[in-house]
Amino acid sequence: MEIMAGKRYAVITGDIVGSRKFPEKARRDLHAVMTAGAETLCTVFGDAVPLEMETFRGDAWQMVVADPARALRIGSFYRAFLRAEIRAVKADSRLAIAVGTIDFIPAAKVSSGDGEAYRLSGSLLERMPRQQRLSFAFAAKEADDRVAALKTVIQLMDVLAANWSEKQAQAITGALQGWTQEKIATTCWPQPITQQAVAQHLDRAGWHAFESGLLFFEETLSNLLAQ
Repeated sequence: MEIMAGKRYAVITGDIVGSRKFPEKARRDLHAVMTAGAETLCTVFGDAVPLEMETFRGDAWQMVVADPARALRIGSFYRAFLRAEIRAVKADSRLAIAVGTIDFIPAAKVSSGDGEAYRLSGSLLERMPRQQRLSFAFAAKEADDRVAALKTVIQLMDVLAANWSEKQAQAITGALQGWTQEKIATTCWPQPITQQAVAQHLDRAGWHAFESGLLFFEETLSNLLAQ
C-alpha cells in the first residue's frame, strides 16, 4: 500500500470486551471468527480496506481504511460480524476510529504503522470510558462543531449497537452492505428466513435510527475531508 503524504486515512483500533473471561470454546471460536472477519472485510469493502486487518495480543485488532468516510460503516460491520458469529457468548468489541495522516506502514504490517491517525486511535482506545464501546476523533479538527456533532451521534449509535442480539447483528451485516431485506433473508442465514423476519430483526435492532446516524456521519465527514 502506497501512503500518500498529506492524505487522511482512518485507523480503527479495537479489542474484544471481556474476552479473558470467555470459556475455552468461546476463546477458540474468537480467533477463528476474527480471522474470518478480517478476510470478509477485504472482500466486502474492496479498496476501502487496502490491507487485511491485523489481530494481536489474542483479542486486539487494527485496520486502516483508505476512505475515512466509510470507516464507521466498516467498523460497525466488523462489530456486527463478531456478535453474529461468536455464538457461545454475547461478544462485543470496542472501536476507536481516528482520522488523520499516516507516516508509514512497514512491510504492509498494519499494527506496525505510525502517524497521527495511529497515535490518535491508540490513545482514544486507552482513554475510552468503561461504559463506551465506540469513539471517534478527527486530527486537527477537534474545535469544529461538526466534529463535535459526529461524536455525539456516534455515542447514540453505540447504545443501539451494544444491545444487538445475534440475529439482529446478522441482519445488520447485510443492511450495512446495502442489501434488500429479501437478499438478507436468503443470504445471511444457512437456511433462508422470511423477509418479514428480517424486518423484525432490523426494527428491534434500531436499524432505521442507526442508518440515519451512519449516513449523517458519511456525509459530514466527506464534507470535512473535501475542505
